[in-house]
Amino acid sequence: MKIKKNPFILGAIISLLLIGGKIVAQEQIAIYLRGNIGDAEKLATAYMKPFGNMFGNSLNGGWYTSAKPHGLFGFDVTFNFTMAMAPSSDKTFDVTKLGLASLSPVDPAKVKSQSIAGSKTTGPAMEYTQTVPGAGTFTTQFNLPKGAGISLTPMPMIQASIGLPYHTELIGRYFPTVDIPKVGKFGMWGFGIKNEFKEFIPGFKRLPFNVSFLFGYTKLTSEFDVSYKPEVYVDGNIAADYNNQKLDLNAKGYTARLLIGKSIPILTVYAGVGYSKSKTNIDLKGNYPFGLTDDAGTIKVADNNDVVNPLSMNFNDSGVSFNAGLRVKLSVIAFHFDYTVGKYALYNAGVGINFR
Repeated sequence: MKIKKNPFILGAIISLLLIGGKIVAQEQIAIYLRGNIGDAEKLATAYMKPFGNMFGNSLNGGWYTSAKPHGLFGFDVTFNFTMAMAPSSDKTFDVTKLGLASLSPVDPAKVKSQSIAGSKTTGPAMEYTQTVPGAGTFTTQFNLPKGAGISLTPMPMIQASIGLPYHTELIGRYFPTVDIPKVGKFGMWGFGIKNEFKEFIPGFKRLPFNVSFLFGYTKLTSEFDVSYKPEVYVDGNIAADYNNQKLDLNAKGYTARLLIGKSIPILTVYAGVGYSKSKTNIDLKGNYPFGLTDDAGTIKVADNNDVVNPLSMNFNDSGVSFNAGLRVKLSVIAFHFDYTVGKYALYNAGVGINFR
């Protein structure tokens, strides 16, 4: 892999994009790093925004398949599969609104670039200018990379619930830490509580449907292996100098919802409305090469400094959403599906065993 023109800080972020079975080439992401470090962070954050928010939002799905809590010591064990979808507004971004310091569009009429959720269309041509004391001013042009078409992020999890006194249900969710050789680690856990409060309000007991409140919290931690090294080593640098590269992705999701539902033999319909919030942090850690070269790989500025822990991207999303779904129970086996309407739409489906 060649180092071209400027600092390269974030090339191996591709490990993160294994979600959905799609991989973005390191060289494609590395194009964003043609500029100073500040510009690299702004461009990478804009590119990754829908992925970070989809990832965080997917943690808030799949908490319930009924508004009615389990009876005392009733329980279920369910496998959930949630997918978050990026809105069309997040599939592109305007490079002129990022406050770039060293980069500017070659054609002022072409300023829209694809995000990771966008189409595989080459981005606008950008011009990079750098003045180096004693070496002169260097100017180069290049196109921003294509989108990756990753507009969905799947989130699998195992969830279990048990009925407690006072019409309360305790919920736990878990995905065991998986260590994939040469890829990285992934794990998740969460807890929630559901209570049918209408049973404590005079007159509400007579309502012919269930009304409950739910709160849920989910935390995901992951660490991906990265290998992003220069092809040519100078100033005494060797390949081993870059063996400590990691990409950490951590996300948290919170949701509080009012639930309503009705069960008849075999079929349960349910709906929920409430507030959800997610926080996702993506940190590139380790030692990374930093330098400026021309297209042929000839070093023009031979400082080649190493950058440690060069990048941290933070994504926050919150808002009100509504969902509706149904569950079909055949003996102790139950199947469910629901859809959440919000900026980031959620699809959830699953199957489990259920003893009420």
